[in-house]
Amino acid sequence: MLDEQQLNEKQQEESAEVLTDKQVKSALEAQELLKRVLGSEIYDIRDRVAYILSSSADARNSDIKLAWRYWTTFESDVIGEGGLTEKSMLKLSKISSLCRVRAKIQNEYKLFQADASVKKRRGTLEDKMKEGAIEDKPNNLGLYSVFIDESGKNDKYLMVGSLWLLRYGPDYIRKDLELKDWKKHSGITYEFHFTDMRPSSLEQYKSFFLKFLSLYPEVGFKLIVVKNKGFTDVATAITDLTFHLLSDGVEHEHTSGRAPLPRKLDVTIDDEDLGSDAVKLANIKERFRGLGRDGLFIGDFHAAASGKNLFIQAVDLFVASVNRKLNQPGDNKPKDQLADFILNVLNLNLGQSNYDKSTVFELSDFKLNV
Repeated sequence: MLDEQQLNEKQQEESAEVLTDKQVKSALEAQELLKRVLGSEIYDIRDRVAYILSSSADARNSDIKLAWRYWTTFESDVIGEGGLTEKSMLKLSKISSLCRVRAKIQNEYKLFQADASVKKRRGTLEDKMKEGAIEDKPNNLGLYSVFIDESGKNDKYLMVGSLWLLRYGPDYIRKDLELKDWKKHSGITYEFHFTDMRPSSLEQYKSFFLKFLSLYPEVGFKLIVVKNKGFTDVATAITDLTFHLLSDGVEHEHTSGRAPLPRKLDVTIDDEDLGSDAVKLANIKERFRGLGRDGLFIGDFHAAASGKNLFIQAVDLFVASVNRKLNQPGDNKPKDQLADFILNVLNLNLGQSNYDKSTVFELSDFKLNV
């Protein structure tokens, strides 16, 4: 028979086990929610609130702004052409319901966090972070949303490429659905990956890239390339290249006037390995914090599966096209034709050094003939 001390210890152990199970369950739910949001797979109120939070820093900090963006994005038919009325107000999702979902996403799932000052006011900021953790962010903060892929690990040239969005609003749901509808009506059931392209699908790959650019004409592509020589650890080299690509890319967007600071930086990489991806993103985040760039606020850094994410698929085609021309030049096979097509569309001439254009620019100083 257990004495009172043993009983208390057993209860504590059982409580710890329950807490651990709950944490694991929450982590899995958070991972699935993030996967759906990044892939624009929006099914229910939790997905819709998470999508709004992912695209709006203001909505993370204000339940009023969250509700307004939710209503105008997902319930605009209820509001109608006459605008918000008392009658339509009664039919819209309740702010209290949206607030509860937002709290679960931010507090339990630890996704799409509010600013530290807001978390402190809401009482959710941990005690150890309350002092000196508040970072003042301006209202209506701009965005750099960057999607990244790499290529050439075992080739002559190593490269990291990126696709840059300068805003990411709820209207992107419509664009994403339009692109997916285009795939469906075109009879395309596969993902767009350069390495998987067959000769018979060359024209569909070309059409996809043009359709993507027609829906997102504001995107920019950036690239950094180095000779794959002298690295003791290629994974570390890729992390370094990714950081420099992001840092120099931010500087270019700011100084060119195309997307000046202040802005928040969100980064999504193509997932390869859960552990190494997490370490890479954490290292890059830490370097940015150490850099202390005025006006640059570090946002969400994630690894996402490419299956539902058309931005990842588009940057895959871009980076792989560069890889094809640099590391396997001289042929005229279907993949070479696709690479030529994509780079011509983007007006990227790999024979030029110090490439710098508004749509695409190359950040490395390599010369093709060295």
